[in-house]
Amino acid sequence: MGTHMNTPSDRSKRMKALFGGIDPSSLEQAPSPAPTEQEKRVGAGAIKSVQGAFSAIEQENDKLRVALAQGERLVDLDPDLIEASFVRDRMDFENDAEFQSLVDSIRETGQQVPVLVRPHPAHSGRYQLAYGHRRWRAAKTLLMPVKALIRQLSDDALVIAQGKENTERKSLSFIEQAMFAQTLKDRGFDRQTIANALGRGEKKGLAYISMLTAVTGALPASLIHAIGPAPSSGRPRWEQLVARYAELPSERSFDAMIASEAWKALESDQRLLKAISFFSAPTKKRESLTDSIANAKGQACITVQRSGSHIRIALDNRKSHGFADWLVGQLPEMLKKFERETENDD
Repeated sequence: MGTHMNTPSDRSKRMKALFGGIDPSSLEQAPSPAPTEQEKRVGAGAIKSVQGAFSAIEQENDKLRVALAQGERLVDLDPDLIEASFVRDRMDFENDAEFQSLVDSIRETGQQVPVLVRPHPAHSGRYQLAYGHRRWRAAKTLLMPVKALIRQLSDDALVIAQGKENTERKSLSFIEQAMFAQTLKDRGFDRQTIANALGRGEKKGLAYISMLTAVTGALPASLIHAIGPAPSSGRPRWEQLVARYAELPSERSFDAMIASEAWKALESDQRLLKAISFFSAPTKKRESLTDSIANAKGQACITVQRSGSHIRIALDNRKSHGFADWLVGQLPEMLKKFERETENDD
């Protein structure tokens, strides 16, 4: 196809179309009066217009040749033949007011920008999305075909295209970037590929990826999903939640909080603030028991404090005269003796 798109015959046909079907070469056969200055100006404008039209045609031809060389096709697909990308980037956009606006826009004016898909790597006749998940979901909602560009993509190329589209269109929130990076990391992608997918291919991008995955690694996924994308909240607020959660007593659960109607009524950014507040709230003080051991003079020189699963032993060097150092030296052998004596207790 590409070898016949710009032949002299094609140019001649397009010229005839521009001149209403008349062969422009025939216009030179009949003499005509010398043009006036006004006619010269009009003629020059017409020539520029024709040149502009041909320039636009050539540009479209160039784009088409590139697309064909890359094996791309622009088609209308049944959205049920398309599956989401193997890595999720956005969180629960169906309940987002902006998604509803997109549905209304496509209903009224149609889909203006195609999605990008690749032939499904495991299922013949099906496709996998690289980007355009919101447009795909909107088409499914409207029970209409989705305009799609089909391209052969490796896994690496798919996630880079997916991240690049998000960077150029609607940027991911901080936690969406973090979850996207964590998912790619879990699937075995290296940090450089993840950085490229998030548009951070520079050297500092690798450190940024480490910071993102540090946040997601410190919080339960169920809590992050319950909070949602928090579009107005950046890194400092999420790191504040990480710090508060790290201080959470192991027996304190957030399940009741995220299941409550009050929680569900909150916007995503408000849920993040609520979570920070929840983990900052004072907890019930644990019951503590304290015993003391006296030396031969009746002086309390050892204090034993029990609190939950922790036992703290404190020694007063002023009253034990070197006993603390002696005890520390004996502890390894005492531990071995204890383990030998209790190894069959189970």
